[in-house]
Amino acid sequence: MGGRKRLLAALEGDPGAPLWARGVLAALAPAGWLYGDIMRLRRTIYETGLGVADALFTPVISVGNLALGGTGKTPAVVWLISRLIEAGIMPAVISRGYGGAEGGVCVVSDGAGVILSSPPASDEAVMLARMFPSSPIVTGRDRPAAARRAAELGAGAIIADDGFQHLALPRCFDLVVLRGERPFGNGRVFPAGAMREPLSALRRANAVLITGGVNGTDPSGGGARGRLRALAPDVKIFEGMLTPSALLDIGGAPVGNPADLDGAAVVAVSGIGNPGGFARSLSALGARVLDNLVFPDHAAYGAEELKRIAAAIEKTGADLAVTTEKDAVKLGALAGDERFRVLRAEMEVEGGDELARLIVKAAGRGQGSGADKGEKV
Repeated sequence: MGGRKRLLAALEGDPGAPLWARGVLAALAPAGWLYGDIMRLRRTIYETGLGVADALFTPVISVGNLALGGTGKTPAVVWLISRLIEAGIMPAVISRGYGGAEGGVCVVSDGAGVILSSPPASDEAVMLARMFPSSPIVTGRDRPAAARRAAELGAGAIIADDGFQHLALPRCFDLVVLRGERPFGNGRVFPAGAMREPLSALRRANAVLITGGVNGTDPSGGGARGRLRALAPDVKIFEGMLTPSALLDIGGAPVGNPADLDGAAVVAVSGIGNPGGFARSLSALGARVLDNLVFPDHAAYGAEELKRIAAAIEKTGADLAVTTEKDAVKLGALAGDERFRVLRAEMEVEGGDELARLIVKAAGRGQGSGADKGEKV
């Protein structure tokens, strides 16, 4: 494990992180306190109404997180799109568009069949556009501008992907997604830790979705659910689990089911926020992971990356290389290669009907009102 990975392990609160890495982050604690104070001041300013964009007639639902790294937010967005469609609401999704070309507002999909590729569009946006071709997908650093464009495209509701910290955008519901394992990292605010803002920010959430199990503990003590109860007693808590649901080819066509990986020798390929979790998912299906190729989140796959993947397959003698749906949209050059598989995983939410009902109800009330944290339903 290199120095960067050791620092990341300490950032995430891994008890196996070396002492020197934990010491480096401890030395950054004053910077984390300052950053946390800045985020509190920023929140206070927005709460006065300064800098907040005019509310749209189209309701906005934020799906975000409090910690850096992968939390299962994108599968939660997929789950929410499906539930809104089931409720008769055609949603659009807006996001920053990480990994895509810089610029203004970009319509990745207009909801009528026009879909950009990745690049220039971001990988997550293209993945969502392919999964939900009738839903507009818009990216842009200016979230209010992206939301206005999504509303112009006829959205019945707008999902703000990674929108929790984007306080300039009015919303009717805030869903925060946390990992069950070490949900708060080492408990400190960036750059001393994995927190984007102080834990007290959870009090402005309407609901929290804990993914991947709830038995993990954080350095401050207490399991994920118990810790949340202490921090934000009025916030509703739900639990979700990513479940492998299909095996696809690079183009997205079904080629089998996850059980087909049982006993297979594979190379894992991913450029996501939680690559270790992806490799563990393959192992849980019975696959023998001979190599785990980890690329940066939102990585572009060029000639060098493709050579590295091919070399790993050759060196290990693996039967297959398996990647994620988010990565697959950038691996079109491998279309037709029968050695590659894409594992689709879907979010299953315990109490999902209740969470969907709360969100749909908040959307029906419209912008500006928000869902009451202590609402009795």
